[in-house]
Amino acid sequence: MVKNKFFIIIFAMYFIIQSCNKMPSSKDDELSLHLRNYTGTEIKTEGYWYYYDTHSTGNRFTIYFFYKNGVIFGGVSVKDYNLAQREEEFRNGQFYEWGKDTKYEWGVFNVDSNKIAFERWYPGHPPLPTYIRAGKIINDTTFVITEVYRMKDGVKTDYSEENVTYHFKKFSPKPDSTNNFVK
Repeated sequence: MVKNKFFIIIFAMYFIIQSCNKMPSSKDDELSLHLRNYTGTEIKTEGYWYYYDTHSTGNRFTIYFFYKNGVIFGGVSVKDYNLAQREEEFRNGQFYEWGKDTKYEWGVFNVDSNKIAFERWYPGHPPLPTYIRAGKIINDTTFVITEVYRMKDGVKTDYSEENVTYHFKKFSPKPDSTNNFVK
């Protein structure tokens, strides 16, 4: 009887170990845009960038902070009537405290002449995907995103066209850009 229980335990452990070996790994996408300091004047960085959506999300601002070290922080969506409250959370550090350990709040941006692209992780079930939003700079306070895609093995995938205009708002103090995700 004891030998049978021992055999059953060993047999069960063997199958558990084997099933764990066959589970796919869950690794978040890597950023394909390279982190580099932004030293240009094509866009402003002394505040935040936003677009205002009156259609799909019902009068919401989506906000990003762009930093001179090439990092972006945000992607936060806020109802228009809560904007002042959210700005206070930016100022007093509450938003940073919430987002500093949240991978999908972080990413990188690159500017090349009159072109802009930014890439960040997006929330969902792991693994977290990254998407690039790319477009054209109109002036230092306005740019238009015209395409969204993922990069997989150097190839654009999940491509879609977009026509979203971002505007700049001077704002201080900005949340810290220190994070554990963008290196």
